[in-house]
Amino acid sequence: MKEQSAWYLERWRSLDAWLHQHVGLWQSVPFYTPEPKWGELYPSLRHALLKLSDQEYEALAQDDDASQGWLSQWLPDLSIRSELLSGLNTHHNSNKADTCTLSEAQAPHMPERKRLQAGKLTHHLQPFEQSITDWCSGMGHLARTLAANGEQPVIGLEWNAELVKRGQTLIEASNRVNPSVKPSRVTLAQQDVMQLQGNSESWPKTPHIVALHACGDLHRHLLKEAVKAHQARISLAPCCFHLSHQNHWQPLAKATQHSALRGLSTELMRLAVQETVTATSRVSRQRETLNCWRLGYEALRQSLTQDSDYRPLASCSIKQLALGFSNFCLWAASQHQCSLPKDVNWDKWLVKGQQRHDQVKRDELLRHQFRRPLEVWLVLDYVIFLQESGYQVELTTFCERHLSPRNLLIDAKAQ
Repeated sequence: MKEQSAWYLERWRSLDAWLHQHVGLWQSVPFYTPEPKWGELYPSLRHALLKLSDQEYEALAQDDDASQGWLSQWLPDLSIRSELLSGLNTHHNSNKADTCTLSEAQAPHMPERKRLQAGKLTHHLQPFEQSITDWCSGMGHLARTLAANGEQPVIGLEWNAELVKRGQTLIEASNRVNPSVKPSRVTLAQQDVMQLQGNSESWPKTPHIVALHACGDLHRHLLKEAVKAHQARISLAPCCFHLSHQNHWQPLAKATQHSALRGLSTELMRLAVQETVTATSRVSRQRETLNCWRLGYEALRQSLTQDSDYRPLASCSIKQLALGFSNFCLWAASQHQCSLPKDVNWDKWLVKGQQRHDQVKRDELLRHQFRRPLEVWLVLDYVIFLQESGYQVELTTFCERHLSPRNLLIDAKAQ
């Protein structure tokens, strides 16, 4: 066990050094930065990226290994990336996981991807020996899956009262289809988990706490308070590390306090979760169109104001697409409290936006090489923190990345 403990720390140190060494390649955000500084250091690489055809780009964007190999022609140190990401245990036995996954009839109104994720996670965590709390349970999709695969009671904690109400309705419907799950075995409760303290009576009495894709401060609060509570078992698949009241990364482990990346902004931490697989092709196209419009408007604004600093915009609805590019620009200008001339050549600036969007995507091929290493680096801090707190910890992947890119699972048991 000491050997595994040392492995996690050594791997974190290697990632820390590698990420810091190449920070100049991933700290600038292509959407905000038309001319990244790394382009001056590697002009032939930048030229090759921008010359990629759409077909060549798509092939590289869909295959991390192929992208790594192609980029390594200019950046040989990228070849170390594969080694830094190796060694994590994987448990993806689909046949066995299928037996833990609720059928569509058993899981009314449960999104398909969430249903499969819950089944994979449940399979990985078996056997269950103690009662379970589902941390940030939403409508209880995971709680229902956990309860259907054991005799233990499951309590779901969720701050949104409406989700709790809807979840209870789904549990009742599920019980009618799957009577083997007694109603008393699954309970949802309205609770702001950020108010729970590990050294207080309010802390969950269940020995096992599970959290599937709890975000940022929600999962960090769980880890810190569960350690105070001497929780018997903690199973966490973290997500959205950047969602925090802090502006910078705050390491949890003692051994990671002197990281070369200390002070990393939460904005840069967002890179770790940029890979998504949940959007439909139609939604992806709509998102791309809006991004083109944002970039086209920004090019127009900078041309009029001579202000070269990117100015962010508030989120807007997909419904904005129905109003057209010109109306989008007028809305955006109102957000920035500036006016646009009446004789704007909208087609010209729309083309500018499309050109910038093509550039952004190609620059992101390089930046995205660092998103999984950054994610593993962040998660290893949690692993080391739990080890320092007296837990036996295993870090694995619980499902294939096409099902969820956020597939890292920390499973910690008190020794």
